[in-house]
Formats: sequence, C-alpha cells, structure tokens
Amino acid sequence: MTNVDRCIHMNKEILVHLHMLSDMNATTEEYDIAYESVNNVTFHSSGMKVCSLEEQLDQAAEGTGLAFIVFTQAIVELPGAPFWAVIFFLMLLALGLGSQIGILEGMLCTIFDIDIFKRMRKQYITGVVCVTCFFVGLIFCTGAGEYWLKLFDSFAGTIGLVLVALLETLAVMYVYGHKKFTQDIEDMTGYRPGLYWQITWRFLGPLLMTVILISSLVFMVINKPEYHAWKAEEGKTEKEPYPDWVLVIAGLMITAGVLPMPVVFILRRCQCLKFDLDIHQGAIRRIDTTVSTKEMMGDVDLEEYHDLPQDGSDDFNDEDEDDTPVAVPTKRLGGKSFHMQVMDD
Repeated sequence: MTNVDRCIHMNKEILVHLHMLSDMNATTEEYDIAYESVNNVTFHSSGMKVCSLEEQLDQAAEGTGLAFIVFTQAIVELPGAPFWAVIFFLMLLALGLGSQIGILEGMLCTIFDIDIFKRMRKQYITGVVCVTCFFVGLIFCTGAGEYWLKLFDSFAGTIGLVLVALLETLAVMYVYGHKKFTQDIEDMTGYRPGLYWQITWRFLGPLLMTVILISSLVFMVINKPEYHAWKAEEGKTEKEPYPDWVLVIAGLMITAGVLPMPVVFILRRCQCLKFDLDIHQGAIRRIDTTVSTKEMMGDVDLEEYHDLPQDGSDDFNDEDEDDTPVAVPTKRLGGKSFHMQVMDD
C-alpha cells in the first residue's frame, strides 16, 4: 500500500466516523463526493489530509528522497516492478562504490605527495584513512543521519570549494601568468588557447566566482540557514533554523577546506617548518607513491653522441665482418656507471 492509499484509507475512516460514508468499502466516486462536501472547518478539525501523489513527491523531490521515494514510486508503477527495483538499486550501489573509490584515491594522492608520508607503506596509510572515514560515516547512520547529511551537503563543498577555485584561478592567471600558462598548454598539446579561453580564464571565470561567493555569504547573513525537520505528529516536514552550535560546526567545515592554503603560505614565508612538506617533488616523482619496493632511478644525464653514424653510413643491422663487440656509450645513472656490450653470435 502506497502513502497515498494509506492517506485515503485514513480519510475514509474519518468520513465514516462523521457519518458521511456508509462504510469503508465505499467506491471511489462515493469517496470523492463525500470528500468534496467537507467544509474547511471540518476538514482541519477532523484531521483529514490532502491525499495527492504530486504533493508528496514534491516534498520528497530533493536529496535522498529523490532516489528512495520519487524513483521508487515510479518503479512501482512499472510492469515487473521487482526486476526494475533490483536493477535500480544495484545501479545506486555501483555509483556509490565508484564515487567512494574516486574520492578516496584523491585523498590518498594528496597524502602521499607529502614528503613525510613517502616512506610509509601505502597499505597502512590507506587502512588508516579508510577506518577514519568509516567512523566519520557512522554519524550518517544514526537517527539524525539525514540532518547530518544535509549539513555536510550544504556547507562542506559549497563556499569553501568556490573560494578554492577562485584562488586557484587568480594564482594561475595573475601570479604565474596567463602568458606562461598559455605557452605551457601549447607546448604540451600543440594547441594555443584562443580568445574565448583567455577571456574566460582571466575575466569571466573570476568575476562569476566572486559574484557567487559574495552572494552566498550575503544570503547566509541575511537569511539564517534552515533545514527541513520531520514532524511526526503532522506527518510532514517543516523548515527550522539551524541551532547555533550546528552553525559553528558548519563554519569549521568551511574553514578546514581553505585553511591549508594560508597556513602553508605563512609557514613557508616565515620558514617555520622543521620538516619538509614539499609536495612538488612528490607530484613529479609519482613512482615514490606506489607500493613498489624498488628504488627509483635517478635522473639520466643527457649527452649528445657525436660519434653516432651519419646519414649514408652502414646500417647497424648489417652483419659485421668480425666478431668485435660493439661498445655502447656509457651513461651515468645517479652517480653510477655501467657498460653494455652487444656480442654477435
């Protein structure tokens, strides 16, 4: 029985109690006539409800309700509903696992790029991060988990993300330089970004992000953030303002997302770091972040070989008249040298 059917059943009980219906087995036409004949005073005083599928779906058409209420109701109406329900929820499971792996890998790459974590085994760091995320995720499984989910969704990735994107754009375009950035792209791809990209990167993008950031902050100051609280006695949700202690947690989440940028800048500027947190080398030498136990090869000194055969000389594949070994020029690898000889059979 759907929620609409339950609502109609409750209304029928009230109408029978008011002697406006003969019994619970009344037809749909009889119910509609009795329902329309009820005046507003009787309707509200008796506790009758508007049994509309559209209204219930509108209230649930956001957040988790969109997947677990709206789509579920749509699947029920399809022929072979159990089959489509299994397919739908397997899709949700696959999407969740895929998103989880992607987010976890992003966290691990950032951690392994820090020099102090390079020498630690990847399995141990991954296990610690997974266990930590597991315990943090337990708060979403409690009775108030829906409210915590909305809190994280509303504050963790909104203002902080826009601010990070704005600072990144300003740093690349105006600190590093848009000319250098454009030249780098041309060197790597062979394509030079045109006027559209120049205008978007230098002016349009920063302007739009600044407007979004300021508008969001002004809106939060003027209108106190609210959430949808479930009223069990009324069977619906109502907007309630967030408590002050929840707003403090929201502020900490926003600050945690943007705090590393000024903190690292100040520490490096003042040279207050006692250990190396440089992620530049870790980002370049990616092999250090894998589970491989082999030592990474050093940088190879590039040398010009002036004694290589010139155009018109004999091919290397031609058979030599004697069995004299061919000596390959020696290269230095990390301060060490080796000598290679190719012997003909």
